[in-house]
Amino acid sequence: MNLQQLQPNIYPVRLLMDCDSGLCLFGAGFYGANDAIHMFRTSLPYVQVVDIDAEKIAVMEEMYPSEWVFTVADIRTWVPNVANTQVLSWDIVSVDAQQSMFPWVLSNFDTIAKLANKYIVLTMSTELGEEVAYYTDIPEWKQIAQITRSLSGLIELLVYERVPAGAAA
Repeated sequence: MNLQQLQPNIYPVRLLMDCDSGLCLFGAGFYGANDAIHMFRTSLPYVQVVDIDAEKIAVMEEMYPSEWVFTVADIRTWVPNVANTQVLSWDIVSVDAQQSMFPWVLSNFDTIAKLANKYIVLTMSTELGEEVAYYTDIPEWKQIAQITRSLSGLIELLVYERVPAGAAA
């Protein structure tokens, strides 16, 4: 497996032009074809990929720049631990969870948001409609895009932008 073999999926690449760092949660799925490959192609200087799949993470370490950080961890414990230290943050946080983890992502959106300086990109099911709005209604964040990613229309990317301090209403 190498980067040339990856078939990149739809992603809001324009946001990456405004970023210096990226975090890919659940990032080993499809070896980063849903998010990490776009960060690579736009030459983000600092990227961290976190996933529980050690085998895929090992393959990705060989594929992507050596400066990138690859972490094998359970997102359900890693995210709260890192968010609560308030030491690390990234300009863009990409959350490409498998469907079974969508409920966890939604119920922890506020914690995930602590990791992002500018943008959050969530992979989500259209079936969760109203639930998504309920969990992601945080004054510091506004949804700026909804992008259909699957041919069936059941998977979409929800894109959020941090509201500048003092502008939250």
